[in-house]
Amino acid sequence: MESSIRHCRVGRVVNARFFCNDDLITGMEDICCEHEIAQGVIKGGLGSLFKSSLEIMTDEGVPRTINVEGFAVEILSMNGHVRRDRLGKTEVELYGIVANNAGEVFAGRFIKGGSPVCITIEVMVQEWLD
Repeated sequence: MESSIRHCRVGRVVNARFFCNDDLITGMEDICCEHEIAQGVIKGGLGSLFKSSLEIMTDEGVPRTINVEGFAVEILSMNGHVRRDRLGKTEVELYGIVANNAGEVFAGRFIKGGSPVCITIEVMVQEWLD
């Protein structure tokens, strides 16, 4: 095993609310760009989606997309991180647990463009500074 310690400072905290038909990942990218957050941690959030596209890993280690359907797919938990790529573009990697109307529970990485907000979603992003 190998490990190292990285010293960072906590920066600003952004609380945001997304509205009907906003895409979850696009919305996260937009608020980070608006507030010039280069890197940060998505501490959590809650709300409902019309549907959700999640990437999961199969037993063979191959990524697969699942589509969770049903009016008011509920977000039970979410967390992730924000960073800028080599070209300075904001990237959001967000993982979550959702439930459909039948009470079935699914978990995975949210796919950009695949999770439109139903009513509202509240999120919190913690900025990290080097």
